Amino acid sequence: MLIKKLILYTLGVISLFLISYNVHHYLTLKFEIYHPYSLWSVYLYQAIASYILVVVFELLASLTKEFKDQLGFLYLGSMAVKVLFFCVLFRDVIFFGPDLSKIDSVSLLLPIFIFIFYEVIVIVKILNRETQN
Repeated sequence: MLIKKLILYTLGVISLFLISYNVHHYLTLKFEIYHPYSLWSVYLYQAIASYILVVVFELLASLTKEFKDQLGFLYLGSMAVKVLFFCVLFRDVIFFGPDLSKIDSVSLLLPIFIFIFYEVIVIVKILNRETQN
């Protein structure tokens, strides 16, 4: 059962990554918007980080009962770590690059919100499943 869930999470993240990136990339090309950062890198980071979070929480929920009551709090802490790593990896764009236009800022934040939405859906399902057991 655990393997099936991990495969579903993998397919979910890959599908979300491919669909959202391609739509976003298509729209930037159609409207001739050029960002001072790699949109691919932003989406790839968010997809990988979200996948890691979801898999870790599934493993914690499935393999150990110690953290059952703390999974929600662990998720909040992991979000802070995810944002910290994002800021470190993209520090040149965020802190030292040229001032971002509103379109650049929205394009930078959009993948973050897309993958947070995915994470929240999956983690809520995990938490609900754990409270029912």
